[in-house]
Amino acid sequence: MALLRKETISIAEVWFDEELQDTSFVDLVYYLQRTHPIEKFESQEFYTLLIDLTKSEDELWKKIARNNRYKIRQAEQKDKVIYQFWNCDRVDAKLVNEFSDTYDSFALEKGLSKIKRSRLMQYAEAKVLNISTVQLPEDSPLVWHIYYRGENRVRLLHSVSIKKTGEMSPIIGRANRYLHWQDILKFKNLGITTYDLGGWYAGNTDQERLNINKFKEEFGGDLVKNFNQSYATTIKGRLYLLARKMRGL
Repeated sequence: MALLRKETISIAEVWFDEELQDTSFVDLVYYLQRTHPIEKFESQEFYTLLIDLTKSEDELWKKIARNNRYKIRQAEQKDKVIYQFWNCDRVDAKLVNEFSDTYDSFALEKGLSKIKRSRLMQYAEAKVLNISTVQLPEDSPLVWHIYYRGENRVRLLHSVSIKKTGEMSPIIGRANRYLHWQDILKFKNLGITTYDLGGWYAGNTDQERLNINKFKEEFGGDLVKNFNQSYATTIKGRLYLLARKMRGL
């Protein structure tokens, strides 16, 4: 559970099926990606792909699409990429800012909003943030992954790569696949039982998001439906939710 504070309102996030016994210290509670919804709260469906990390490394490898396995091997043997991982106790403000700078450059190129650094900082302070990168020897990172880490499950929050140009484009593609595989192995070795690929697009009109679906599906996860919910514990919390609803957020 990570506590987020927004100016005049305090918000608690409760991920997966964790429980929050005392809600008296916050104005609003967000329940994120629950297996089953809490009946008395309004809910939104959220689809994602989960990989069972209790399986053996060999089983996990065989679930990955053949073309993906080939590209992962190429990244390791041909590109000689280097993997780095920062556990919860090693993620600091400097690292979060370095990731955020890379993300904001990526967002500018894609026409997306900048990342909410304050939220990532709060995750880092709560010791629930993991970060990993892949880079070429003696070079800066090609790809970054950043995760929310629960007791038994990690959820990919963001994946960002440097601008894909010319001959670097296939290298970055291979590096991203290699990074996912190394993260899967790392979290398995840390005792995490579920690797969450961070969402799955349930529509059929956005081709870019459909392509992202296809990329994620090549890692062999199982499609599941989760539920996002919110619960206001104070008048300020109810007004905040009403304002968000009126703005279409």
